[in-house]
Amino acid sequence: MDIGMTIYVIFMIIATFVSFKYGSIMIRKTGLFLPQSLVAGIINLGLGVIGILGWFFFSWSVNEFLFFGGLALGVGLLIVGEIVLFAILFSKRKRWIQFYNDSLN
Repeated sequence: MDIGMTIYVIFMIIATFVSFKYGSIMIRKTGLFLPQSLVAGIINLGLGVIGILGWFFFSWSVNEFLFFGGLALGVGLLIVGEIVLFAILFSKRKRWIQFYNDSLN
């Protein structure tokens, strides 16, 4: 049980990190903040839903309290991950757009 929960939490954290890397690379490459941030948010949401579905299949046959607790944890991590993702992307926006503008010259 503990290993499953640990893998679940790590997967949700990795999903946010992968979304951040995509957003940072693409904003620096294209100079478009809002479209690339939305795509990064959708990637984070998609990977989070995959993680929650994985938890569903893992815990459904074990215990319903474990299932609902993990489901609540996953939704909470997904919401926190989205907030953190957009906060970091927004805080670094000016530097990445400046990087894009400098690459044009």
